[in-house]
Amino acid sequence: MAMFYACGDNPLPCPAAATVKVTFSILDEMASTRRTNVGPEDERMAGHWVLLLYRDGKLADYGVSTSGDITREMETGDYTACAVVNAPEDAFRPESAGTLTQWESTLSDLADNALPGLVMAGRRNLRIPEGTESGAQAIPVARLVFKSGVRKISVRMEDPSLAARPFVLKAVYLTNCPRKTRLGQDLSVADLSGESLWANRMGIQPDPPGNGLLADTGIDAAVTATSPHTVPHFFYGYPNPVGADGDSRSRGAWSPRCTRLVIEAAVGGKTYYYPVTLPATARNRTYIAEEAVIRGLGSLDPEEEVPGAVEAVFSASVQEWAPEYAIHEQS
Repeated sequence: MAMFYACGDNPLPCPAAATVKVTFSILDEMASTRRTNVGPEDERMAGHWVLLLYRDGKLADYGVSTSGDITREMETGDYTACAVVNAPEDAFRPESAGTLTQWESTLSDLADNALPGLVMAGRRNLRIPEGTESGAQAIPVARLVFKSGVRKISVRMEDPSLAARPFVLKAVYLTNCPRKTRLGQDLSVADLSGESLWANRMGIQPDPPGNGLLADTGIDAAVTATSPHTVPHFFYGYPNPVGADGDSRSRGAWSPRCTRLVIEAAVGGKTYYYPVTLPATARNRTYIAEEAVIRGLGSLDPEEEVPGAVEAVFSASVQEWAPEYAIHEQS
């Protein structure tokens, strides 16, 4: 479509700057929904997505796709291209993200995530070159959630009297998880001061996000010294900036505190908790215990750790959640 601009005091229109047809597209990898034994296809599936193009910090163009390609006729020059994948389709409209600063500060809700279909976002600076008739650009995106969990739970009670008691795994879950994060960067501790911004505060609650990202309950699996629990349990939370040096276990009043991976079990018919405190978490990172070994009675409170009751063996405390998923041109 021809475009014309007024040229100073010249009453006649002048031609617009040179334009380039650029195609942005996304690879849609469909997968079935599940929480345990989650495969990489569930975690990287990309469905609908939003493209926002900024020039000089202001929104210059915008597109939504539910099936792949987004093609735009763009003037040559410098842009910041932003992408949001799997978020609610009405969450990122031009009126709410008219500037790059607004896009960066836009809040995403943990409940917007699902499997398959974790929310992803990314940005890159690009230059549309002069003299090019068409082109394709890739925008790398990363998940806003972190991934945590345990692959194997073993019981090796050191006290023979405890070893004789039945051990029944009841649930595994994350506690103290933020409900919100920004597209541009993780929230700070000060940003998360409000109690309503947290799910599973100090224990499992009836109001966590309803898609099951934070908990596996109703497991009821007998675990013995010769028969470990080998079903992996993985969870997905928004980043928590609270580290061990800023953690609080007070039940008198809520305050931001560390996220914990909690194993809940009945030992001899009585409920005990085995919490493992995570470090400050960041988006698109993994915090996976290869094995959690139960060696004694846990606590009566999911916020309290009993020294020596559980040994969590992490292959690495923090890993980049590779491979990075990229929105890219399809030929």
